[in-house]
Amino acid sequence: MAGVISAEASFSIPRLRIRRPGIVLSRSDGVDPLRRWVAWGAMLAASVVPMIFSHSTGHGPPYAVPATQALVLAVAAIIARRSRRLNPLAGFLFTLAILRLGWSVIAPMLGEWGPIQSVAAGMSWGPNVAGVLLMLTTFIGRNFSRDDLFLRVGQLDAPAQPEPILWFRKPIPWSRFGPQLLVIFGLGLTAFLFNSLRPNLGELSRFRQLLPWALATAALNAANEEFQFRCVPLAHLRSVLPVREALWLTAIFFGLAHYFGQPSGPIGILMATIAGWIWAKSMVETRGVGWAFGIHMLQDVVIFYFLAMSMKT
Repeated sequence: MAGVISAEASFSIPRLRIRRPGIVLSRSDGVDPLRRWVAWGAMLAASVVPMIFSHSTGHGPPYAVPATQALVLAVAAIIARRSRRLNPLAGFLFTLAILRLGWSVIAPMLGEWGPIQSVAAGMSWGPNVAGVLLMLTTFIGRNFSRDDLFLRVGQLDAPAQPEPILWFRKPIPWSRFGPQLLVIFGLGLTAFLFNSLRPNLGELSRFRQLLPWALATAALNAANEEFQFRCVPLAHLRSVLPVREALWLTAIFFGLAHYFGQPSGPIGILMATIAGWIWAKSMVETRGVGWAFGIHMLQDVVIFYFLAMSMKT
């Protein structure tokens, strides 16, 4: 039983004192089809897809679409709460509502506020602390533990399980897989940002000067996004969808959120989706956020420097 998730099991496994192997991501049958459709439909409804279409037309107030999305999802969460069949999805729907409200309404409004602008010094992609605080309200009535939320470093050398899109066919330790990902993601992200942002390499002379701010910003942003886009949604989905399906659902949602971010555009969506899936997979297999946070933070350091070098003074 240790380290294996069966068809009926949730993400949680008993806490053991012995070293645990990675969790085997197995297929699962018998999922309520209505819950599945609602979960995936809600993810798409909460994504930036409606904002992409409204942005392309250039119509409507800037916050009208995301505010409407959040309201619809909140109402859906209330309805689901009253349904015996859909009740397990209520927390997930409420989480999506808060994510859209926090990232697309509250954070931009705070970013336009004078005092916040003076502190941020133009770095408008800082962490959405208000969204994290709002996210805590989704825990009401639920007995989430640190294990449910992956709020621990985890077993950093747990086995990484093979998948069709990965290059290995036998489990390898995350202590070997993680560094490989750092190199692959680092090279891919650097190439994309260099081509899309066209940085001024003369600004590299400020590397040491910006390093403390880069590390602090990257750590806060990585912790914020891991908590909001993976820890909390996965905890709410643990009794609704099979593990593999939940990983992809959260990964696609995370990828779509990068259409207007960095990396951006269609290629950015693909890159962020794969990264989001890898990070969610690491959390489930190591039972912690260590690898996800570490790789994410280093990626954000790279993004920080490219943004800094591409800003016009």
